[in-house]
Amino acid sequence: MESPFDRPPINVSATLLEGRVPNWTKDYLATVSATTDDKGRLLDSLRTGEDPTIRDGVNLALSRLVDPEAPKDSQGKTAFLVHDGTGTGKSFQAILAAKAIALETGRHALITTRADLIPALRRDLDRLGLDDSRIAFVAIEQLGAFLKDAQKQKQQFSVAIVDEAQDCRIPEVRKFLDRIPASRQLFFSATPFHNIDEFCYFSSKLTGKPIHQLKNEIHSAKDLHLAVADQLKQMTSAGGMVHREFPFYGNVTPAELLPLSGESGAAETQLMDGYARLAGTRNFPQQRKLKEDLTIELNTASDATKVDSILHRTLDLLSQNRKVIVVGDDLPVASRILKELDGLPKETPGFLSALRIAMVANGIESSFIRALKQNSDAIPALSPERAAIASRNSEEMARFVDGAYRTNESGQRVELRGRDNKPVYASSQTKVMLLPYQQVAGWPELNQRFPQAPEVSMILTPTASADQFMQAIGRGSRRNSQGPTDVHLVANDSSADRRRLTHLLKGLHFIAATGSPAIAPFLQLAADCLDRASTQRAAQDQRLIQLQKNQQTRSARIFDVNRYRMPSPQSRVRP
Repeated sequence: MESPFDRPPINVSATLLEGRVPNWTKDYLATVSATTDDKGRLLDSLRTGEDPTIRDGVNLALSRLVDPEAPKDSQGKTAFLVHDGTGTGKSFQAILAAKAIALETGRHALITTRADLIPALRRDLDRLGLDDSRIAFVAIEQLGAFLKDAQKQKQQFSVAIVDEAQDCRIPEVRKFLDRIPASRQLFFSATPFHNIDEFCYFSSKLTGKPIHQLKNEIHSAKDLHLAVADQLKQMTSAGGMVHREFPFYGNVTPAELLPLSGESGAAETQLMDGYARLAGTRNFPQQRKLKEDLTIELNTASDATKVDSILHRTLDLLSQNRKVIVVGDDLPVASRILKELDGLPKETPGFLSALRIAMVANGIESSFIRALKQNSDAIPALSPERAAIASRNSEEMARFVDGAYRTNESGQRVELRGRDNKPVYASSQTKVMLLPYQQVAGWPELNQRFPQAPEVSMILTPTASADQFMQAIGRGSRRNSQGPTDVHLVANDSSADRRRLTHLLKGLHFIAATGSPAIAPFLQLAADCLDRASTQRAAQDQRLIQLQKNQQTRSARIFDVNRYRMPSPQSRVRP
């Protein structure tokens, strides 16, 4: 299997348009220069090297954004989407586009992304030999407070750049972005859309058409996925977006389908029946909250049954001198329905936390990446806690990645390079990383690849989010090793996993319509796993039904009243 990373990524846009892609005429990147000569080599190589991905992305974006005739959305803003896969250099493009457009227009550029990802952007800024003059870095979580100050000071920005723009699926994020005083918007994401709503949001931004009109056009089409592909062709040919992506490099093994014990199945049924009783006495908003809580409880209970199997698989992979990335959820619950023997709510630890404890008991040290509290980005008072978690996560990631690093005078972690300007290799401190789906985006540290590094295996539990699933796959296959990545999906036939696999498969089908070259093996993986889980559950249900029938038959025989009926007086025989 030949590594695809030794050559530029596949130009999906060119494939979609049969080579007739828009070209840029002005090299906006030529005006960007490093502050020091010793750090200018990387920037020069991006400008003149064999891989044109970053140079083309920046110039295509700016060609669109500075064009006065380009379409504008309902807010009067011009937009461009860089839909590039994991490891193609989106962070570099975001920084260089910000610098180039600030120089072109004379106004500062604003870059926003999640707070825990901004330190990585600043490290990339330093790697390129650039300073943060003319760039404002603002965490998405802090946009509300920032916009109040910007309004008071009557600030104007040349562009609002959104890294990891899949976060635009959150309505509050969209509102804040449209309030930024900038007439241009530039989006970067490996997985910008995996359903109709997300697709129509970006399509409206790029074409200027109302969202409701786009939805009507797609829903009225005979083939939904074909309609999406046609819309993508129109947006790309009009110069509104570009899509480059690496194919998946590795091996996808058949999913491991674990049996669900009778006890676990009974608990699952008890949970669903109990929540149904609670919902019957609540109003609609409360019912919606109960539905969310039930989903979390079912998912956590299902994942708890996988800990032992994944632990043993991890031990086996480590014995083969492989590194392991385990991806799943980490949502502890105190049940509303299930009780302990003392009457208190039954508590179940999050999957990754439980796995970590099991690994410690077996002498395995791991890099544990913590998930941020759900919806905590909307609570300013939790910002210090989020910052502390992000800092700790960076330290944990540093223990897992291969390569030599140092901390500079600004507290930033920078890689060490030899006289040949190549990264210096050093073995990682840990061989296992536990990564929650919520935190799969980002982590450029995993992009540097060494021939000496062990190969990597990924173990994933089911998720309903095709976006997070493919982000995890992309992150795992763009990691330190130069060898292929093995992917293992571990599921069971619970209602929770069958639901997650159904949603995952639906999202993967939608992503496939965008022409992603990495999606095919995972479509097959999810479809096969769902089919086997459904078949296995149906067979189990049928066995239970038959068992109940047999038990009823035996009970009827045991308590057959005819066997114990006294003979009638007329039938008695007198001696």
